[in-house]
Amino acid sequence: YGSVAGLLLAGVALSTLLAAIVSLLLLLSTGVMQEVFAWSLGGFSGRSWSHFWQTLLIAPIGIAILWLMARPLDALGGGDESAAALGLNLRQARFIVIAGASLATAAAVAAGGIIGFVGLIAPHLSRLLFGAKHAYLIPASMIMGSLLLLLADGLARTLMAPLELPIGVFTAMIGAPFFLILLRTGHARR
Repeated sequence: YGSVAGLLLAGVALSTLLAAIVSLLLLLSTGVMQEVFAWSLGGFSGRSWSHFWQTLLIAPIGIAILWLMARPLDALGGGDESAAALGLNLRQARFIVIAGASLATAAAVAAGGIIGFVGLIAPHLSRLLFGAKHAYLIPASMIMGSLLLLLADGLARTLMAPLELPIGVFTAMIGAPFFLILLRTGHARR
């Protein structure tokens, strides 16, 4: 894609395409409409141990790949020229990192639905607290993300009790302003 803007635009285009496909599928299959809608809002309501075990089959593979790629990620953090000068095969490293991140993300999204902004907030907070070294940043981000989800789940269940807000709605209401502040202050580019 050549640039961050290109990658973001590709993400928006892919998201729009997939949203249209999901909308079409919802229109054609009314029997599962409520379940898919609930999944799209994100949350843990109605989840069981079977969801946990399904996640446990895939997520550790992606996490292991990412953790094994910590040093190449550190090299990439210095820029393409520096990473290439260190002997890193940029194309291969990016492919492996994207594969690992995709596996871990797919497992999490399959189990909990679409819960926005946790994947943006957790690494930024972890980087502020623990530094940029990926050997620490990757596990710290997982722990921070888990803690943020526990907090969001607790608040989503209690703020408007007996009504339970979907976690994805709650995290989007908190995460969107946080992300806009990051963009405004320039921290999102690091």
